[in-house]
Amino acid sequence: MPLIINVPRATDRIQVEARQQLSIAFFGTPRFAIPSLRLLHESGWPIALVITAPDKPFGRKAVPTPSPIHEVARELGLSVATPASLKDESFQRTFAESRPDIAIVVAYGKIIPPSVLDIPRLGFVNIHPSLLPVYRGPSPIRTAILDGCSSTGVSIMLLDAEMDHGPILAQQSWPIPSGFDAPACESELASVGAHLLVDTLPGYAEGAVAPRPQDHAAATVTRKFTREDGRLDWSQSVSKVHDRIRALADEPGTWTTWNGVTLNIIHAHPAVAAPAGDPGRVVSLPEGIGIHCADGVLVVERVQPEGGKVMDAQAFVNGHPEFILCEVI
Repeated sequence: MPLIINVPRATDRIQVEARQQLSIAFFGTPRFAIPSLRLLHESGWPIALVITAPDKPFGRKAVPTPSPIHEVARELGLSVATPASLKDESFQRTFAESRPDIAIVVAYGKIIPPSVLDIPRLGFVNIHPSLLPVYRGPSPIRTAILDGCSSTGVSIMLLDAEMDHGPILAQQSWPIPSGFDAPACESELASVGAHLLVDTLPGYAEGAVAPRPQDHAAATVTRKFTREDGRLDWSQSVSKVHDRIRALADEPGTWTTWNGVTLNIIHAHPAVAAPAGDPGRVVSLPEGIGIHCADGVLVVERVQPEGGKVMDAQAFVNGHPEFILCEVI
């Protein structure tokens, strides 16, 4: 089979040369930011400095553990800074001395102060996993799922002093596949955002992409969810209960109570067909263990008893046969 090599056009070489003249600083912390850092590096963007959260204690022995982005940056041989505060004068000197032309922010987790925002001459470019101005704030993916949205998207925007308020450089919509939970959506949107970023950066750096102000009157703002938000209300429709599990099961957790004991619901799906019954009533169906909602039955796939391990719902029932035909609240 012949080997086909794509020879760069003259315009491609000019873009690569222009790109190599720019210096990038990358701000990110969790796994969501990894595809962007890797793709920037693979695409030849010079990354002068990676800024991420300090090491955090992990496990029973509280072993100091670097962030996911710190580990990837180290693998790629990039310089890393882990300031406890972006207002620290020593960090700001280090950041200024790296002479970044542009800074990329992907789920860094902290507000960028004005004294830092002013350093890169082309500003700060941020990936936000929603179609701004909707779903600003800390939980855009979870909130979109919780609201039953069939689609969401990614915005590439410039940061300003207000939260998710800056002008838009590019946006891409993304249909939420049926049954996808928050971690699955996050993984896909991280990749969508990374590719949209590297597609947008050259035009922005060359002045060919004009920032577009957001319609602030149409803005909606998300919030961080608490453990109480994860309590399941079986008097709601099957779709609403299922959406809550998809959105919140991994964090902060979705749960119900049985005989005064908390039972975490990890995975579930709507039953294809089920008999009518009172909300909260547990039943055994050919397709699994079900719990009645207002308009149908939700089949519970995996659960976690209070103080126990995650297990299949059927395994839980095998150990607690009295769970069938009981009521959960």
